[in-house]
Amino acid sequence: MRSRRANGLVTIAALVALAAVGGNAARGSGDVTLAGAGSAPVVAITRTPAPTNARTSASAAATTQAARPQAGTSAAASTWAVTKVVDGDTIWASRDGVTRKIRFIGIDTPETGQCGFTEARNALRGIIGGQRVTLTPGARDDVDRYGRLLRYVDVNGVDAGLRLVKQGYGVARYDSRDGYGYHPREAAYVRADAGSPKAACAAPGSSGTSGSTGTTGSTGTNGGVGLSGSWPQAGDRYPCPRSRPVKGNESSMIAHEPTDRYYDITKPEQCFATMSDAEAAGFRPAKV
Repeated sequence: MRSRRANGLVTIAALVALAAVGGNAARGSGDVTLAGAGSAPVVAITRTPAPTNARTSASAAATTQAARPQAGTSAAASTWAVTKVVDGDTIWASRDGVTRKIRFIGIDTPETGQCGFTEARNALRGIIGGQRVTLTPGARDDVDRYGRLLRYVDVNGVDAGLRLVKQGYGVARYDSRDGYGYHPREAAYVRADAGSPKAACAAPGSSGTSGSTGTTGSTGTNGGVGLSGSWPQAGDRYPCPRSRPVKGNESSMIAHEPTDRYYDITKPEQCFATMSDAEAAGFRPAKV
């Protein structure tokens, strides 16, 4: 009897132990499930700041874009001293010990040997010669294929290129109409070109004149230069127009009158009506 009772107690104890183990297993399984369920919010929390990060990235991208220089503005406007006028659309200028050749943006003037070359260069020299100018970028390219800086050239608030076009010494060119890209002052240049008469000119070496006619005799309207007979003079290799017979040589900055010894062999970069005009442009009279 006692043995059966003892066995019964053992059996009950075993069942209780098994129930406890089952309960622990159930609780353990519940703990795993909760842990698994609890891990999901962690992932969700990680994703929650994503919109904020996206806004931050967008803001950073906008800031970077704003800081990036736009096309045609790789260099800022700067002040330079004009050292030489090459022709109506090209100059040499210096700044801080650096000298560069500058090509005007958006205009074109006659080349050496073409009708109007001397007139265009003299006109430009009258506008900017020996002065300080502001050079401003604006073309699609910073330099042209010849290595010249492409710039607008302003002096005392005046656009020298636009002035030449308005006066008829140059034309609007090298812009979006002929494949060189749009530039900010293009519309103004094109309007000026359409509304301006072309300046009169004399072909180099011809007897024609630009402006007033030359005079004959020992004196006349040419400031005492003293022109007589046919023009150009016999033996003159590089004649100027009769109305502007004074030759200015830029390599020496010496001006020669028709009666000077080396006049006939002097190749002029500029021609002047009088020696006074040449001196005003920075040339000095020849001594012989």
